[in-house]
Amino acid sequence: MKSGISIFTKLVGIILFILGLALAAGGIYLISLGGSWFYLPAGLAMAGCGAGFVRAKAWTVYLSFVLLVVSLIWAFSEVGIDFWQLVPRTVAFLVVFILAAMCSQVLTNKAGRPALPKMASVIVSLVAIVSLVAVFANMFRVHPEVEADASAGPVKVIDQAAEDKSGDDWTAWGRNTLGQRFAQFQQINTNNVKDLKVAWTYRTGDLAIDGAEYQTTPLKVADTVYLCTPLSKVIAVDATTGKEKWRFDPQAKVFESDKSWKRCRGVGYADLDQLQANNPTTGEIATTAVTSAATCRKRIIETTIDARIVALDAETGKLCEDFGNGGYVDLTQNMPADAKGGQQGSYNVTSAPLVADGVIMVGGRLNDNLTVGEPGGVVRGYDVVSGKILWAWDAKRGASNSSPLPAGETYPLETPNFWGTAAYDPKLGLAYFPTGNQTPDFWTGDRHPYSNEYNDAIVAVDLKTGKERWHFRTANIDQFDYDVSSQPILYDLPGKEGQTTPVIIQLTKRGEVFVLDRRTGKPVIPVEYRKVATDAMPGMQVAETQPFSAISVGTTPLKESDMWGASIFDQLYCRIQFKQMRSEGPFTPLSEKQRSLIYPGYYGGFNWGGGALDMSTGTLIVNDIRMAQWGQFIKREDADRRGLKATTEGEYSEQLGTPWGVERGMFMSPLGVPCFKPPFGSMTAIDLTTGKTRWQVPVGSIQDAPIHGVAPGINIPLGMPTMGGPLVTKGGLTFFHGSLDYYVRAFDNNTGKELWRGRLPVGGQGAPMTYMGKDGKQYIVVVAGGATRTGTNDNRGDYVIAYALP
Repeated sequence: MKSGISIFTKLVGIILFILGLALAAGGIYLISLGGSWFYLPAGLAMAGCGAGFVRAKAWTVYLSFVLLVVSLIWAFSEVGIDFWQLVPRTVAFLVVFILAAMCSQVLTNKAGRPALPKMASVIVSLVAIVSLVAVFANMFRVHPEVEADASAGPVKVIDQAAEDKSGDDWTAWGRNTLGQRFAQFQQINTNNVKDLKVAWTYRTGDLAIDGAEYQTTPLKVADTVYLCTPLSKVIAVDATTGKEKWRFDPQAKVFESDKSWKRCRGVGYADLDQLQANNPTTGEIATTAVTSAATCRKRIIETTIDARIVALDAETGKLCEDFGNGGYVDLTQNMPADAKGGQQGSYNVTSAPLVADGVIMVGGRLNDNLTVGEPGGVVRGYDVVSGKILWAWDAKRGASNSSPLPAGETYPLETPNFWGTAAYDPKLGLAYFPTGNQTPDFWTGDRHPYSNEYNDAIVAVDLKTGKERWHFRTANIDQFDYDVSSQPILYDLPGKEGQTTPVIIQLTKRGEVFVLDRRTGKPVIPVEYRKVATDAMPGMQVAETQPFSAISVGTTPLKESDMWGASIFDQLYCRIQFKQMRSEGPFTPLSEKQRSLIYPGYYGGFNWGGGALDMSTGTLIVNDIRMAQWGQFIKREDADRRGLKATTEGEYSEQLGTPWGVERGMFMSPLGVPCFKPPFGSMTAIDLTTGKTRWQVPVGSIQDAPIHGVAPGINIPLGMPTMGGPLVTKGGLTFFHGSLDYYVRAFDNNTGKELWRGRLPVGGQGAPMTYMGKDGKQYIVVVAGGATRTGTNDNRGDYVIAYALP
């Protein structure tokens, strides 16, 4: 028995000695970079403990205890009581101490007496083990970033009748043209949401494979749910049974430029009878066809991945023959000849169109970072009845001219594009859309003045004419693909004196929340212009200042102590990588000499899914992504020599026509976990009347997120990157299913506490929606085709799932 223990202690000692030396060596290197001094003495102490184990010395117990105490003091001094930051800083040293305490009977002093009396050894070991168990138990508990104030009680209701007259349907991508994603239904509420069950499940037959992703939010009109698949097929199902009514396949072509980017985020809806009621006289929008016996009185409008608008009869699924050319409008008209079909110059549409007051408003998606000379980012309005183009806005012409181009002319190249979904205020007659920037995204040397003027902007135009009313930039000369993609949210913000201000709320990939007067574009929530680093590569255009809103989420610049890892060892690795990078806060320019840290990363912040607004309490609820990334310019010949493959979204892009390609990636440790502190995705509730965060909780566990191809299978709610958006109801609930694990969740709007979780067959990426069925039941519907960008065809699906109370 003793010989077995002796072998064990020597084996432990050898391992600790090696690990300690490695930690010390890394510590020396980190010190040379100007980093923390902790790892060198900690590594030497661990190596010393290893030597003590090998030699069976009693002082090993005391040294391991000192190491643990010092690590705790150091950890608390660096990160306070942040649980997830404390874990990698201390657990390894706690384990060393537990091993020493458990082996204390064979670790002896010169007199041959054990390091601890037997009873003390047992007690100390048990206390240490209980501490370790407590740490692991806390890994399965949610650790809010901001705790709701329990003493404040329920959030004050400021509009008891919010949306009470909005009906039982969901008729636009954000439920209404205001983009609010709020429903007044209270049948499902905080008291009974735990009882939700699957009411029906529908399979579309189009699996999300080979670059296809389900990111759609369905519509519901009368007794029918409408959705689209990544290949632009439109499907109608019964809202209470999930039984298919009809489907339409536009036979969308998949080209080389978009074969790995097949999406349809939603469709639009138009009721010509309602349009006639709203526009009783014939005019620009109320055409003769509206007032006559036009076919397809109720229309489903879709934009396809091969750049067409399709109009379908909502009741039959048949083409509206009087729309465009036999039911289709070609969006490549007046675009360059190679606007679709090639590797370069691609143009398509992936987001839901805005359909409002007789107008279909669309932008378009372009491939990023491939080359200069991409098609322009023209935004166009079409008559919902005839399909005739009404207006066209592009950044080069800006406010001066929004008339469509005559046949044979081409919209200006390289203008910032709009690839999301617009919002519309019917009272003001204004539509609002966000823009991206001129591609390639990471080289600014060739940017046109008008591209800089409209990059990452919010633009307000008259819906019926396209005439620009105002625009506001959320970034000055964007170097990092911070295109603004989420649908604006329109809201009448209450004031202290009982007045209201019509505002537009724009979420950005930078994590900034801009709140502007939607009549003028002037900030309502303060915006500060701060100086940023400007020493960029020769030839680059950079801005000296950037706008920062008084409301933001996850934007605090990372520092060395924010580096994280699953253990003390990869945390040290991440610290070294951080110190080797150039990091001077937001907008740190890229160079060819070293990597630059990009935080917030160019996936967000807030991506295309947008947020939701609790209209009854004035609370903005948003999910975010917190993924630091890095970037570096590279000569294309060097990239070829290293065998890097150019893509628009991968780790290397050529940026043809510019002096440099760009290499970039996620800031990860060798273990496959992010190099920076959790959470990596959260849900946040913001009081718009004060700008204060009410609560903020991590969203998603590591359960289904593969690390080096292996899913952990345990529900540790670390907070993972999110996609899609939330749904908020007057029942006091926020629903969400865009996490990397396979769940749809319901959160308490007052506290952020998870009240219900339903297991999905695969992950989801869109946003939930809700409606009242003809059977009197409230339904929550999600579409699940697989978590975002897994890179494989594993764990993919085609599910539409409705939940209701029994």
